[in-house]
Amino acid sequence: MPQAAFLKNRFDLTPTEARLVVRLIAAESLRSCTQALGIKYETVRTYLKSAFRKTKTHRQSELVIVVIHAMNEARNEASSLPSAAE
Repeated sequence: MPQAAFLKNRFDLTPTEARLVVRLIAAESLRSCTQALGIKYETVRTYLKSAFRKTKTHRQSELVIVVIHAMNEARNEASSLPSAAE
């Protein structure tokens, strides 16, 4: 599952919030996210604040840690499932 789709499902993020968070976990700055997403800086901050609420975080670094932890958990759960060949 692509990262943005996972984030939408796991944290109930909007598509734009999910795309922003994917860029943040790739260590992009908010300023570079504005250019990549084609939106204004204050709009990016609004999306970030909404992502904070939905992930129950308060800082970008905390958001990144929570998201990476959730992705790793999902990956580990998927790898522990029996495969169709078994």
